[in-house]
Amino acid sequence: MVLSVRPESTSNWIRQRGQRHPASILFRVRPGKGVAPNKLSAQHDALKLALELDAAQDMRFDIDKGYVTIDVPKLDKDRYFVEASDLWSRWKRPEFGLRVPLGEDRFGNVVEIDFTSSNSPHLLIGGTTGSGKSEALNTILAGITQHYTPDEVRLQLIDPKGTELEHLSESEHLDGEIGWDEEDAIGILLRAVEEMQARYASFKNAKVRTIGDFNANVAEGERIPRWIIVLDEYADLTSEPDAKKTIEGHLKRLAQKARAAGIHVIIATQKPDASVISTNLRSNLPAQIALRVKSSTESRVIMDDPGAESLTGKGDAFFKASGVLTRVQCAKI
Repeated sequence: MVLSVRPESTSNWIRQRGQRHPASILFRVRPGKGVAPNKLSAQHDALKLALELDAAQDMRFDIDKGYVTIDVPKLDKDRYFVEASDLWSRWKRPEFGLRVPLGEDRFGNVVEIDFTSSNSPHLLIGGTTGSGKSEALNTILAGITQHYTPDEVRLQLIDPKGTELEHLSESEHLDGEIGWDEEDAIGILLRAVEEMQARYASFKNAKVRTIGDFNANVAEGERIPRWIIVLDEYADLTSEPDAKKTIEGHLKRLAQKARAAGIHVIIATQKPDASVISTNLRSNLPAQIALRVKSSTESRVIMDDPGAESLTGKGDAFFKASGVLTRVQCAKI
């Protein structure tokens, strides 16, 4: 097999042909003429041995713009993390809409979630224990409470464990108390559906189509806040079939119609199983954050693509919106 790699030093080759990420380095390799790309991926075990990777570390092979890309995880001593305070200092909130910083890509750019975009109005977060799922969720919520007032954004939270979101129990952004079971989830979702319908009635009377247009045409005291509805540990809320059917029914209505009304849903789970996250549910959550999972099957459940099984944990994630995958190191509080 022949690879068209320049005869340069390793460090210079990385600089010229590699892109650094907090948790990995992406190498771009152009195979020699007549060499099938799958011959490179077939060398997975030999490369892993040569690079002295740990058993839990894995590489991701892909094809991009005429190159085979090899995403190689860094050793723990070589990776770095992103502090939320540093991320926020490099980010400016928009004058309109709802955007929230998530983390940093391999170029050092801030990656944000735009809840006002049709590509990412609702979000699915999945990852196994130790992947950084809870930290990613809390970074998003901290970004909201840090940069938007309670008059701009209200939170509706469901936390079955009673520990993951407890620090927000006294937040001025929180509506009511934090829920903890399927009955609470059904109540919050039903209220959100009713609120959505009431908002659209108000929009019709005001002859506008969206919450942005409505708020731009009324006095400050009459503006409607956006709602963020969070269902953490989704598997614990849908273990009972009747409750699951009701919850998914409300979620489907919200996911299909609530964006223009300023109501957004975030679902998080440590059990990204097809019996928990159905294809229909995921299709109604157009943006996904996939942290480390146990298998490619679980990766596909979250974002309809393999690869999350090769992530390194501790906030290393794929953010997918409008079909585009971005590897991101989620910031930590």
